[in-house]
Amino acid sequence: MNIVGLGLDANRKLLFGPRDEAAVAEALIGSLERNAPGVRSLTRTTADTVSYRREAKRKILDAGDPRAAGWTFLVNESDPRLASITEILRPLAEHRGMPDPGRPLVYRGESQDEWFEWLHDEYYARTLEGGRAPQYVLLVGDPQQIPFGFQSVLATVANVGRVDFDSMDHLSAYVAKLLRLETGPGPVVERDAVFFAPDAGGSDPTYFSRKYMAEPLAEHVRETLSVATRMIVGEAATKAALTSALRGRHPALVYTASHGLGALYESCETQKQVNGAICCQSDDPPTPDSLFGAEDVPLAEPFLEGAIFFQFACFGYGTPAESDYSHWISGLPEQYTDMDFVAALPKKLLSHPRGPIAYIGHLDTAFLHAFADAEAPHILERWHSRIAPFVTAVDELLAVQPSGLAMQDLGERYSICNALITSTYDRERRGRLKWTPELKAQFLDRWITRGDAQNYMVFGDPAARLRMPD
Repeated sequence: MNIVGLGLDANRKLLFGPRDEAAVAEALIGSLERNAPGVRSLTRTTADTVSYRREAKRKILDAGDPRAAGWTFLVNESDPRLASITEILRPLAEHRGMPDPGRPLVYRGESQDEWFEWLHDEYYARTLEGGRAPQYVLLVGDPQQIPFGFQSVLATVANVGRVDFDSMDHLSAYVAKLLRLETGPGPVVERDAVFFAPDAGGSDPTYFSRKYMAEPLAEHVRETLSVATRMIVGEAATKAALTSALRGRHPALVYTASHGLGALYESCETQKQVNGAICCQSDDPPTPDSLFGAEDVPLAEPFLEGAIFFQFACFGYGTPAESDYSHWISGLPEQYTDMDFVAALPKKLLSHPRGPIAYIGHLDTAFLHAFADAEAPHILERWHSRIAPFVTAVDELLAVQPSGLAMQDLGERYSICNALITSTYDRERRGRLKWTPELKAQFLDRWITRGDAQNYMVFGDPAARLRMPD
């Protein structure tokens, strides 16, 4: 068996080519010792947050109601736009029931080792003051101001989203859109979902993401949730077909499973514009005719107004300067680019005054198992367990639950996987663990699951939800 990354470079070559599962597992085990301190620190923090979250659930009448569960926003104390951000968000904060819109949560540049204390001193302190720690938190700022890693940790205790727009006008347009759609009459979108999944053949991971993710999800949505679906898969999954399916339509959910472009050897400015673009069906190297990116979102007309966009691909949400995976496995670039950044596509989608309300995507490389025999029953069972949190997320979104709440299971999985990896290291150090092929495969699965849980994130207000017909 192999694992492969769902990303292509500018020459349509896999960014992370097929690696033997056993060899990757050996590399991970060999990296345990040097990575153990960081994982141990995260385990301490996330285990505490999950315990707190479960306790908080008992006191919330309706977790899907941000006014009942609590809503706030979080900013960097040193952000020069702080006053403008607070002013722009005030109408949304009042709409969400935030008690004091002038008093957001504040991040002061704490390091990973200080995140545990931040949660107690800044987040949990709201409960100690006689209030309630808000369960919906909107991060406002780029990842230099509020790190991606901090976002993942906070998502274990709260329903978290981020906005990072290129101008205050874009933030204003997004806030105005949410308020207009949520307070207006009637449904905004149709009871309809679009599933888009190219397939580059049995040796490519998109074969599996098409066959074992997109198609089963579409069938589940159609048969179990009674939501009409349009499937654009395989040879039909061209850029022209995707564009045609989205323009002038009002689906509730758009779900794409594909390679994401990673121009990792280009300048940072180029990467900011193109990384994460959807690689559509094509036999040639990616060109503008086969990539769906930010430049393809039309601003002169409504485009997916009120919808939620879910992208399963590498770099769809953004690109870290340094991959978290490179600490564990050799062969990945140590440095992707000059700085962490959010991808252009989600920014363009949500800043559109008549565009989507939320976006969910993956940060960094997204890994997928590829197999020599795709029909083997045990493969189907293992792959099914991998897509379980995505099924849950789609179910919640189409049940008109808030986008942040739909990702709650992934937050808890992140905590659990951190704890299991730490436990594995401790048992090994004490001589209580004997590695077997089965244990190595299990460890690899936990590591990939941890990456999914850590790196699938919401862009937009985590309290945003679909408005569609019953």
